[in-house]
Amino acid sequence: MKKFDRVFKHYDNFMKLFDFNKMNEIKNILELRGDEVVVDIGGGTGNLGEYLSESCQVVYVLDESKGMLSKVKANTKVVPVLGDALYTTFDSSSVDVVTIVDVLHHIENQPRLIEEIYRILKEDGKLLILDFEKRHIKTKILRAFEYILFGKLYFRTREEVINLIINEFTITKFIDNKYYFIIMGEKNA
Repeated sequence: MKKFDRVFKHYDNFMKLFDFNKMNEIKNILELRGDEVVVDIGGGTGNLGEYLSESCQVVYVLDESKGMLSKVKANTKVVPVLGDALYTTFDSSSVDVVTIVDVLHHIENQPRLIEEIYRILKEDGKLLILDFEKRHIKTKILRAFEYILFGKLYFRTREEVINLIINEFTITKFIDNKYYFIIMGEKNA
């Protein structure tokens, strides 16, 4: 059983209670044109995917949890995909945008994740990462709570995340909101 299969029934309420949904901010940063293919890695219950689907061609909500994906409101523009983010089934150079929102700290092999994202993104593809600054007090509280639920976590500082992606992506936007940050990069040729 995957980690999030234990919490999928309460996940959306938890996100709302702690104001972790940053969908407006993410959508504004992405500046979608309407024709993009988006993959939301660790997209869970599909809330972000559904929200972004209004502004793009299709959003694939990729998650390893059957429970989380069972809550996705699937249609022609929001497609749930059960799978491993480190080894996706997407063709090389087939995706315009990849989002990783509140997910990076759950993945142990983060370099492999970035390698896979680089593989599936088109030449001018965008990567958006939203995660939590590991040194902030709010993150330390979140970390303790999530550790109880999920076990080991892999939080990084904003600088460490930039260093993780800088060889494959040119940073085009960086937003520092103290306890969380958003980094957007464009795939290097």
